[in-house]
Amino acid sequence: MQLIISITMHDNIQDDKFPSANPVPCRSLLSLLTEGIAVLARGRVIYANTALCEMTGKNRGEIIGCKFLDLVSDSDRKLVSDYLRQLVVADAGSADFILRRTDSAGRWVRLLASPLDLQGIYVDEPGICCSITDITKFQDRIIELDRDNRRLRSHLDDTESVLMNFAPYDCNDILLVNRYVEALLGCSVRDIMNGRRHLFDFVHPDDLQEVMVFYKGFPEQFESAEIEYRIIRNDRQIRWVRDMGNTLYVERGYGMPRRIDHTIVDITEQKNREMEIMEERRKLSSIIKNSSDMIYRVDKAGNFLDLNPAGRRLLGIEDDFSKKNILNFYVNPRQREILLDKLEKTGATQQLVKWRVADGQVIDVAINAVTEQNNTPGDSITYQGIAHNLTRTLELQRIETIKKITGGLSDKINTPLMTLSLNMRALRDNLKSGSGNTSEMLEYIDEMENAYYKIVGPMMVVRDKYWQIQEVSDGSGGTIYEIQEKP
Repeated sequence: MQLIISITMHDNIQDDKFPSANPVPCRSLLSLLTEGIAVLARGRVIYANTALCEMTGKNRGEIIGCKFLDLVSDSDRKLVSDYLRQLVVADAGSADFILRRTDSAGRWVRLLASPLDLQGIYVDEPGICCSITDITKFQDRIIELDRDNRRLRSHLDDTESVLMNFAPYDCNDILLVNRYVEALLGCSVRDIMNGRRHLFDFVHPDDLQEVMVFYKGFPEQFESAEIEYRIIRNDRQIRWVRDMGNTLYVERGYGMPRRIDHTIVDITEQKNREMEIMEERRKLSSIIKNSSDMIYRVDKAGNFLDLNPAGRRLLGIEDDFSKKNILNFYVNPRQREILLDKLEKTGATQQLVKWRVADGQVIDVAINAVTEQNNTPGDSITYQGIAHNLTRTLELQRIETIKKITGGLSDKINTPLMTLSLNMRALRDNLKSGSGNTSEMLEYIDEMENAYYKIVGPMMVVRDKYWQIQEVSDGSGGTIYEIQEKP
């Protein structure tokens, strides 16, 4: 604001340093202004208001008549001198400088000056009216804000996330980006800010359409939202990122968006772990589904929470397993109480129990159980278990043993059987031809008898060990031999 004052000088009032100076008729008005006012003639102060005296720490008698440049700090005198000379030819605007004080450090002030028509004894002199505003607090605040801005900018550049500011309604207009973009994308900040490269240039082609829809949705569709997608760095390395967008509104702007802030975080390692966990879960689910052992989860009351197909077959459950209780299958319910007690004390245990399963069959079961880690104190304990059918395992082992024995027997009786076959053929040929003698045929018979005992001996051992042979009626007056496995 320019202040132009027309000062009328009266000849009957004298000043100590300027004997012929006339007073200023609007002095009372100027004294009320909070800005310092100085009227200059020939570069000297011929009027100063109270506010200027307070700024300089001088009284009016010390200021009147002194050179105005004497009130200016040494470093700013040339600046103020050039500014005052410019007033003669053009509007010089304003100038900021340090004003001297007698009792403390100088004050930052802003000078706004205009040519002034003087009256009285200075009527022929070019006058200048100077308005001086104390901006020390404002300048200190500017310095403080600048310091905070540099510190915040340093924090933004040091953060391990890409921070981007976009103009509202135009996701192609990037207002600001921090330096971490160089680490994440392998692209310089300068290339981003001058428009040579854009974030969209690095988005994986398979994700680009979805990302474009996400960005264009601000601020109309989204106020705050996030998305995960892949980027391709300059070195062709693929990275996963999480992009979090937020709309910043103008303060008291009635919902007018100011800018769109995006924080882009590298989540490649986290994403890889998630995919590994998903793959492990898939494999585990396949193992549980295809396992020949019963795998289950139950609560403390015994209600089934999960049960794999092998468990359903073992227990003969065809409908909803969640309506079943594991206690219904225990021959001795006390065994489950013992298992729960061990689980509460140690968190894991093994136990041999008897279950009554499908068709009322009683089997021996080996249980390996552990409590779940997400259990909370109280009665909400749940545990996971693997139940192995020992009865079935023993049956399979017995069958496998019999198979091995049978295989061994076949090897042992093959040779004796061949001997029997050959000797029977030789006897038949001799009897038909009538050329055989008694000693030769007796030799054939002895070999056949030896072969017979080589066959019968091992078979009797197997029979006595594994089979029980009983003579029973065939229902027609005769008898048959029934072979049963020994328990």
